[in-house]
Amino acid sequence: MKNDNIALQAKVFLYHLNNSNNENGIRKDECWTLRQVDERGKAEIERAYNPTVLTMVEPKALHDLSLSVMIYLNLQPGLRLLNASIEEVSGASYLIAFVATRPIR
Repeated sequence: MKNDNIALQAKVFLYHLNNSNNENGIRKDECWTLRQVDERGKAEIERAYNPTVLTMVEPKALHDLSLSVMIYLNLQPGLRLLNASIEEVSGASYLIAFVATRPIR
């Protein structure tokens, strides 16, 4: 059941990522960055970049969620990532996506 919940949460995250990609007119030459962050890192990214898409999970489930998101992203031709991996961060409870070339001014 836990794996089903992680897969569902990954699909919901990608649904919101696709919507944000379309609503904000992300160009094909712009790439999303995915990071695992804690509360402080989340606040810093949300203050610095727009748009952001995030989901919160238990820290022990974040690794599985990150893997599921990466697997599903390979099936999404309209979304481009800056890196093909997500760095593991100890104590993180958020998976956040942002476009680094779109800072808030």
